[in-house]
Amino acid sequence: MSGAALAARVRVDRGDYTLDVEVHAGPGEIVAVMGPSGAGKSTLFGAIAGFVPLSDGHVRLDDKTVQTASGTHVAPHDRGVILLGQEARLFPHLSARENVAFGPRARRTPRRAAREDADAWLDRVGLGALGGRRPAQLSGGQQQRVALARALATAPRLLLLDEPLTSLDPETADGIRTLMREQLAATSTTALVATHAAVDATALASRLVVVEHGRITQTGAVEEVLRSPATTFVAALAPGAASWLGASAGGPWRARVLSADSLADGTLVRLRTPDGVDVELRMPGDVTLQPGAELVLGPPAS
Repeated sequence: MSGAALAARVRVDRGDYTLDVEVHAGPGEIVAVMGPSGAGKSTLFGAIAGFVPLSDGHVRLDDKTVQTASGTHVAPHDRGVILLGQEARLFPHLSARENVAFGPRARRTPRRAAREDADAWLDRVGLGALGGRRPAQLSGGQQQRVALARALATAPRLLLLDEPLTSLDPETADGIRTLMREQLAATSTTALVATHAAVDATALASRLVVVEHGRITQTGAVEEVLRSPATTFVAALAPGAASWLGASAGGPWRARVLSADSLADGTLVRLRTPDGVDVELRMPGDVTLQPGAELVLGPPAS
């Protein structure tokens, strides 16, 4: 069964900050929502899930309106929307099997059937032998696999993945990313993936929505957006961006260096764009950059 179609126009006013965006996803489509920290991604997901009230707009799943600013509000647990964030948030007193079975049991699935289904899902995420372990006995990556199995076991109409890989080491994150891609495709689940990394967008989604300062700054097919960035934030994260640094004095994008730290596999450079957006860029090799230096982002001259 395919997931639901999503049509959301979300405006949330919070003091001097306003989020005002429109997001659409077809049944079974995976859309990445990419933006820097503080852009409004989590607020958007909270509104779609039903935890954040709207100042204006609506949220529709298929042909049903589940939230408006004027009063319509279907409770989060009745929307068929699952929000999976950076932390697995498993029940610590339940085993992995019981965590996965919790959703089906809440929907009155018989205990035996729910446990058998949970075991099947744990097999699908590579944890079939660990169903009896509690969360404290699992690694961070294993906990996130259980959380994904628990989310998909409920057959959600819409799955919201709010930067679920941020707290994992690169190798573990890569494995979970591959698993998510495989299972979302196998179940035809409609999903939004919030991220600040291009690798998540390219690995998981077919379409990309870029949100900066509470507004959409670019949208389109993932490859098209990354190939033709409209803002410095996207330009810095696009594949090959590291090779653009300083390559062309006439390049369209500029950023100022905040810091440069050596890593085992390269250098982590933190940049700030002219409009105040902070970007992290991993560069291969040992790169020496001075804080305050201005760098140019632009394709090398042909």
